Amino acid sequence: MMGGRNRRAVRRDRLTPRWLRRPLVYTMAVAIVAGLALSLFILQSLKIRALRNELVVLQEAEQQARLEQGTLRARLAEADELAAIEAAAREQLGWVLRGEEKAVFIGEEE
Repeated sequence: MMGGRNRRAVRRDRLTPRWLRRPLVYTMAVAIVAGLALSLFILQSLKIRALRNELVVLQEAEQQARLEQGTLRARLAEADELAAIEAAAREQLGWVLRGEEKAVFIGEEE
C-alpha cells in the first residue's frame, strides 16, 4: 500500500517540479487578473462608444427642436399682429365689421 502512494507522489513531481509550482500559480493568478481587467476595459470602452453615439443623436434632435422652435416663434409673432387676428376672426368665426354685409350661400357645394 505504501508503494502506491510513493508512485503517485513521484508522478506528480515528474509532471510539475516543486520549484516550478509556486511561480506557475502566481503566473496563472496574474493572467486571470489581467484578463479580468482587460475585459472590464473592453466593456467600459463599448459603453462609452454607445453613449457617444447616443449623445450625437440627442444633439441632432436638439438642433431639430431648436429649428422647429424658431419656426413656431415666427408663426406666433405673425399671429400676434392685429391684421392676422382680424383675418383669422373673419375666416373662422364669420365676423364682419360695421357697415359690411355678409352673404351666406345655401345650396350644394361643388
